[in-house]
Amino acid sequence: MLSKKPYFGSELRYFNEHPWWYKLEFQVPLEQKGKYATLRFEGVDYFCKVWLNGELVGEHEGYSAPFEFEVGHLLKPEDSNLLVVKVWSPWDKRVLPGEEGGRFHSVIRDMVKGTYEHADTLVQRDVNPVGICGGVKLISHSDVVFSGKPVIDTDLSDDFGSADLRITCSVLVNGDSREVTFRCRIQEENTGIQVGATEKAEMLQAGEKQINFALSIPNPKLWCTWDREEPNLYRAVLEIELEGTVIQSIDERFGIRHIELRRTEKETTFLLNGRRIFLRGTTYFPDVYISSMYRSRYLRDLEAIRRAGCNAIRVHVHVENPDFYDLCDELGIAVIQDSDLNWVHPVNEEWKDRAVRVFGDMIRELRNHPSIICWICINEPRGYSEGSMLNECPGPQLVAEAKRLDPKRPTIRGSGAESDLESGDSHNYMGSLSGEQTHYTDIYGKTEKLNTEFGFDAPACVQNLRLVPEIYERLKPIIKDIEDIQYYQYRLLKYYIEHYRIIKYKPCSGYFQFMFIDLCPQSFYGVYDWWGIPKEGLKALRESNQPLGIFMEYKDEPVAIWVVNDTVHDFPGCLVRWSVLDENGDEVTGGELEIDMSEDSATRVSNLSFPVEVGKSYRVSLFLRDAEGNLLAKNVYLNPFQHPPHPKGHPGRMSHELGMRLYWV
Repeated sequence: MLSKKPYFGSELRYFNEHPWWYKLEFQVPLEQKGKYATLRFEGVDYFCKVWLNGELVGEHEGYSAPFEFEVGHLLKPEDSNLLVVKVWSPWDKRVLPGEEGGRFHSVIRDMVKGTYEHADTLVQRDVNPVGICGGVKLISHSDVVFSGKPVIDTDLSDDFGSADLRITCSVLVNGDSREVTFRCRIQEENTGIQVGATEKAEMLQAGEKQINFALSIPNPKLWCTWDREEPNLYRAVLEIELEGTVIQSIDERFGIRHIELRRTEKETTFLLNGRRIFLRGTTYFPDVYISSMYRSRYLRDLEAIRRAGCNAIRVHVHVENPDFYDLCDELGIAVIQDSDLNWVHPVNEEWKDRAVRVFGDMIRELRNHPSIICWICINEPRGYSEGSMLNECPGPQLVAEAKRLDPKRPTIRGSGAESDLESGDSHNYMGSLSGEQTHYTDIYGKTEKLNTEFGFDAPACVQNLRLVPEIYERLKPIIKDIEDIQYYQYRLLKYYIEHYRIIKYKPCSGYFQFMFIDLCPQSFYGVYDWWGIPKEGLKALRESNQPLGIFMEYKDEPVAIWVVNDTVHDFPGCLVRWSVLDENGDEVTGGELEIDMSEDSATRVSNLSFPVEVGKSYRVSLFLRDAEGNLLAKNVYLNPFQHPPHPKGHPGRMSHELGMRLYWV
């Protein structure tokens, strides 16, 4: 029986104490006799072994990458066939030395499985998905068949006026040697227009062989993020012809674009198609059980992410379903893709080899998506193995594997390791997870090269919390304070976002808010709750995260007015107007200036200074209009100089049984 409470509870551990066994009896048509067939699994979590008609056909480790076995020789068309699959996802038993009595930051993870056993209000410690989580197919085929995904490499000329394509396919040949014709056509995704084609004939021996196609595309339409240009896509249509008949046709979608990550001690900057790009990002982990996600739910979330102004997403320490990446390609949202390595893992050769293999499977499956602009090898390597994980094992080996499989896409070796020149990004939780004694205004005057984590966790609205009685009862003493906690989340996110945008390229090249939606009812980092209802924090993204913005620099008093343009268009002759009213509605100060706003820029428009009286409220209104008077951006600050205090009890008070932040309960 499945649990009625799959997101928390010690009884969930029962599901992982022993392997899961699947059995299927099936028949195949008589005409299948002597033919070839592939048994394909779309996803199994986590370890598995597969038997067909009593013979072990193979095993696999991982949860996100499909895998398959050739089984035609084992099928019995004249009789019943028996498929048996053993699946297990065991609990890790070892913890860090000295932390044997606890479960916080302590588990040494022996699986490449992301944030499970996280135990600090992200994924509750007793959650560990297990089982067949994707489709299972038996696919009949000829004695010559494409095997796995084609690999599509694109090289742009220096002026981006042409693109050289190299497409590599694995072909499996069964039986005798054959003369085979292979064809490749390249089509524009949105028009279907063919822009290139080639074919070749080869005499193939039995076994697996690589087939390579080379084409050149003149004047390619480049993939780009939605806030700059169009996310143009192409399709490669590949065919196998035997004796004048096409016996297999597959197509693979891809994009043409150039991505670069420029890293020094002073900067960590992405360049897309030769131009710097400022990443306005969020972090995405939509549900503890990724197998429950589906295309329309992804579309709902991704459209909301675009409306919130984000041009980038970090997929945090897990791999999403294929529909997610397809939609990011289509919608023009850049993706920084984490591996499933997080915090503390073993440091030995056997585990390193497993980690490299699972990491490589992810890259093989996802590498043709143009939306993915970077691989992250490890998230926050820490614990007894921090230095050795990053610099000795498996950090260097993971980087080497990524460069071998996908040499043109950059990697971040250890996310959060800002000083490491193979990483270069930072995580900043001042005013949040850094401790109750910190406040979000502590970031004023500080710089970061690229932030890939910041945020604050605020509970859902009271009506939704009531839907899970255990959570509601545990938080009941602070129900009256939830609006204040959500307001603090809003003010923190707004302050961080505007701070990073004001220091654009000086040196900050972007940021990723943590996270967009709660991944379970009791994990509160999102600006949407688990039910899809927005929190107060969403206002911060809507107000401050759009491609064009106007901001006030301030801490306890006003400093300056800034305008930021993240697009690739100039806006000459813009009018900036501002006004400041006190709590009685009387004007304290105001003004206007005409400016030219250049592409991809952050411009200090004017100093802003007036005496701020302690305890007095102010309303600061900023407006940016183009030369024709059209409103490009506005920003209204209500009582900006009276900052709400860091909520009491956050972040130290938590329930590991529920996997939930308790604040001052």
